[in-house]
Amino acid sequence: MHKKTSLIAFLVLSIALVFGGCDCGTDTTEPEPEPTVLLTSETSSAAVGEVVEAELGVEAIGELAAIGVTLSFDIYKLEVVQLSREDEWLTSNGGTVQQMEFSTDEENGITKIVLAIFPRNDTTAVGDETEIFHPIALMRIRTLSAGDATMTVSIDNTVDSDLGVFDADANLVSGIGTENLTISVSSSK
Repeated sequence: MHKKTSLIAFLVLSIALVFGGCDCGTDTTEPEPEPTVLLTSETSSAAVGEVVEAELGVEAIGELAAIGVTLSFDIYKLEVVQLSREDEWLTSNGGTVQQMEFSTDEENGITKIVLAIFPRNDTTAVGDETEIFHPIALMRIRTLSAGDATMTVSIDNTVDSDLGVFDADANLVSGIGTENLTISVSSSK
């Protein structure tokens, strides 16, 4: 009888330890948003020859004083027909944007965007640590052939020292994620 009581007590204690330490879904803290540079579009599909709008932007970056990005694409699948800056958020602290590089090399399938953001003397660098998307560039992209067409976002500072996200002290910010854009292109409308 003593062994049965001990076994039952052990099982009850084990269950209490397992479930007693479990918050069982009551944890209401939201995970911190991941700082990200991303390319997005309202459409994920298009027909050959169609022009699609895409925006390059950032989410959850606390301090942004400079940004350098390359966008790579297959020249047989996509063509950048227009590239323009979106300065509303970048200048929201009353500062200015200096365009260091803002170009597309259609032969090699690369768009390069390098911008410096200068705040007014009495303000801090622009930034926002929420998951709100802040556009910095708008592109119009023509689809050229059927299949999946991807535009790859790169901020790899080891490949090109202009690339990356930099804070107000000109330090490279680490831990920034990227999100590419893929458009499914059909041969007809």
